[in-house]
Amino acid sequence: MEDRYEQFCSGENRRAMHRIFLRFVEALRGNNFDCLEEICTEDCLADFSTVGHMKGLKEMREGLEWPGPKTDISRATVWNFAARSREDRGQQSAYVQCMRAVDDGEQIYPFLFGGEFVNSFRREEGAWKLCHIRFDLCYEAGNSLFVRGHWTLMDYARYCGHEPMINAELDNPWLVIPKDDEPQSDEEQIFELMYQYAFAFDHGDFHFLQDFVTEDFMINGSAHRKNYGEMPLEPGDFLGHRSVSDFLRDKYHKEAKMMHACRMLSVKIEGDKALACMPRGEEHRLKNGMLTRENICSVFSTAMHYIFARREDGRWKMYNYRIEPLSQQIPVGENCLEYHEYLMGGGENERQ
Repeated sequence: MEDRYEQFCSGENRRAMHRIFLRFVEALRGNNFDCLEEICTEDCLADFSTVGHMKGLKEMREGLEWPGPKTDISRATVWNFAARSREDRGQQSAYVQCMRAVDDGEQIYPFLFGGEFVNSFRREEGAWKLCHIRFDLCYEAGNSLFVRGHWTLMDYARYCGHEPMINAELDNPWLVIPKDDEPQSDEEQIFELMYQYAFAFDHGDFHFLQDFVTEDFMINGSAHRKNYGEMPLEPGDFLGHRSVSDFLRDKYHKEAKMMHACRMLSVKIEGDKALACMPRGEEHRLKNGMLTRENICSVFSTAMHYIFARREDGRWKMYNYRIEPLSQQIPVGENCLEYHEYLMGGGENERQ
């Protein structure tokens, strides 16, 4: 998957930051931090809502070490990866969903958690390195006793669930670096609209929403209909920034920390219009299902997001957003760090 992402990604700076971030996630998953000197600056800062503030590689090695019992299964998947660069500065965001489980030979005992990273990069002697890592826990489920007393877990009665490490106004990659040094392909820009939407919604930053949607932006939030053509307004549909932002503000308060983690399924481009399909993954919400020894190494989907985009003045913007429920699981293996059907050739990849 990493090789396929390298081929998909159009900018060498983005490819480099993607490689480094995956190495960091792999270090967390494997509880092996030997690579930190290669991927982090010596003065790197790390702010984690779970374990606090760290400065320098020694404190990071100690603070990020897995504090729980020995586990038989350890997984981590990356979602919504986006990165931007300007001269020797880089800014990157992503969601991760993780799971550690004990397997007694008959049953599994999992602990699931997911969160958001927003990281700063610095180029030193031609090599990109992490210089500031920020992580906010978004959810935890299952055997949280694995880390209780060692991590600060979610307080669901509190805004953000804990002291936030990420400031949407100051850390947002698209605001920190408004003009990227590297152009993006049409496909990258269209998929990234969902990542921008997730960042705006999940942080309650509805001013940022105006940056990447059209003036006639519409959310179809009514009945889950199978007709993907033009649809008239119905109860649950919202048209225009005021109506959309009021709706999202109301939805924003239903959880302590929102997390719209999505992957790339397909994109179809016809001239100056496009449709991208992006499944949402919520590893901790299996409805009536449950994790078993047979399905624990799977990617789970709970919704399908439809992103309708239009090119205006040379820039892709979202003009319609629709969502439908989905119940799906795809076996991927314990070591899979990232999964996108689009990159695997399993989605619809069309341009007309």
